[in-house]
Amino acid sequence: MKRVLTWHTRAGEVGLLLLKLHLLWIVWTLAGGIVLGVFPATAAMYGVIRGEFLNSAAPREFRRLWRQEFRTANVVGYVFVTAWAVLLLDRRLLETADLGVVEPLLGAVLWIMTLFVSCMTVNVWILASHFAEGPFALVRRSAILVLARPVQALVTLLVVGVILCAYYLVPGLVPVFGLAVPAFASFAYVWGTAVLPTASGA
Repeated sequence: MKRVLTWHTRAGEVGLLLLKLHLLWIVWTLAGGIVLGVFPATAAMYGVIRGEFLNSAAPREFRRLWRQEFRTANVVGYVFVTAWAVLLLDRRLLETADLGVVEPLLGAVLWIMTLFVSCMTVNVWILASHFAEGPFALVRRSAILVLARPVQALVTLLVVGVILCAYYLVPGLVPVFGLAVPAFASFAYVWGTAVLPTASGA
């Protein structure tokens, strides 16, 4: 009975934390005029989640982390925005152009690149919360992680994908938890793999 009560209490604490993080993410995204606020807010959210696992941070740290990660998070974020824009443009060109026999090969390469960038995207913010590095070092680290640990990278992507599917099925969850749930679940998985050193430069 005590174990069940403890589990329920912990679940309530986590649920409240995720709600607070979602609200803080919205506030600080707007504080940066959305364009300059969304990526620092995302980085701050992951930083608070990391602190939750290390028992060293709280939602009140959100503002400090937002300011601290402002430049790095924006550079990282827009590097990935650019990468996704290029991939989407390539896909549009592939759909409209007649490339003959090489079209299936190019299509396969594009799918592989899309999967690779997807894995990098869901992992880079976890790494950014744990390592105090510059933006391009973080992008490189996320690429190395995907290449060195492809199964782990794919599972992280799957974790996020499952939650997004749940959001699609129950859209009422989105305004309550937003990015906080996929961020928490993906960080929890990666943390559980012990790939993140307990002592880091963050």
